[in-house]
Amino acid sequence: MSTTSLRLLMGSGYRREPSAMPSDSQIAHALYDAQSAPTQKSLDEILSMAQRSSGWTQVFKQLKTEGLITEQTLGHVVARWTNRTMRTRRPSLASVENISA
Repeated sequence: MSTTSLRLLMGSGYRREPSAMPSDSQIAHALYDAQSAPTQKSLDEILSMAQRSSGWTQVFKQLKTEGLITEQTLGHVVARWTNRTMRTRRPSLASVENISA
């Protein structure tokens, strides 16, 4: 990861507790994962675009214009990524039942 990318991630106000607002790192990962074209931008390229633009919405619009993302809005991208990552982090019901037994 480049120094520029690392600085953006570290300066993003990363929070360990759940928050209603996604961090810069979460948005960057959501945009990266949402790409569906054969040619994709790297995470470093997305972070660099964010530094050069006036916000994540502009980055989303550029990726959409380039045909790399098909979702309607940045909110859809982040919601889909959040739902997917939350699903993979939750313990299965069987695991919870085994703990309480």
